[in-house]
Amino acid sequence: MYKNWIVLCLMLFLIACTSKTERLKEQIATDTILVEKKLQNLSNGLKNQTISNAAILKQYASQLSRGNSEYQGLIQLLAKNADIDGPMYQSLVERLNAVKKYSASGSSIELLEENLLELEILAEAAHPTTFNDALSDPINVLADISEGKLPRVQSIKREQEKSANSGQDYGKGAQLIGNPQYGSWKTNSSGMSFWEWYGAYALFSNLMDGRRYSYSDWGRGRPYSYYHDYGRNRYTKPSVYKQQDKLQTRTEKSFKQQGKRFSSPYAKKRTGASGLSKTSQSRPSSGSFRKASSFRKSGSSSGRRAQSRTSRGPSRGK
Repeated sequence: MYKNWIVLCLMLFLIACTSKTERLKEQIATDTILVEKKLQNLSNGLKNQTISNAAILKQYASQLSRGNSEYQGLIQLLAKNADIDGPMYQSLVERLNAVKKYSASGSSIELLEENLLELEILAEAAHPTTFNDALSDPINVLADISEGKLPRVQSIKREQEKSANSGQDYGKGAQLIGNPQYGSWKTNSSGMSFWEWYGAYALFSNLMDGRRYSYSDWGRGRPYSYYHDYGRNRYTKPSVYKQQDKLQTRTEKSFKQQGKRFSSPYAKKRTGASGLSKTSQSRPSSGSFRKASSFRKSGSSSGRRAQSRTSRGPSRGK
């Protein structure tokens, strides 16, 4: 009798898991189509130049290239973010493809839940107004390179921003330090982490007088940037986001062992944003996405979660 009861419980458990797995896969299939449509809409906007900051980015790059032959390659690299073959747009495509790949048969419920939440974040990131705001960082880097001849967009002036945040002067291109699209944090043999630019972006070192910046110093004195203060949750691959969290935890532990205190670079927003869209300023969905375990323990079924997301409409968080 006891054995029969165990078998029955096991069968009911397997049925429940199978049912949840199927519901998750169905919702993922629906949301995948939604994100594909949003990316196509964004693609059309970039091609037709209806994304205003994309047009500004190209204009700034064109003007600066004439008088900055030394940094022409770097300027053109930043300008590629205004095109569908640029790193910002392609990163969203790659993330969607990853969801498709890992949502195949045999995926665990945990992975399916993470993929479902990733799709919600991608829908937010692909929103034209959010993507438009995200382009403000490369634009403002070019504005700083122009020594103020070209105005910043959706941000206060460099001098005002530095004063408001009592931050350090990291030189032109400071908005991009810590953004995984442009480089990564490398840890040396003594356990210190320093920012290292990717490939041609290493030219930023010249604009910063060859200075190297440690993660801990940058964490205390970083300047305002759209990516770090508003876009990190939406414009970071899940694996990279987890790496950022691990680096922060490791640094906090190291400081604690030395009797020092380390505050997260994201403990508070920096002052500097101006005229950002409501979509960017809304709370992103990534809080629950980054913690799939809490999503599973929340007691919310996949059906209720899906209904909640649907009721929020196309803006995914407005």
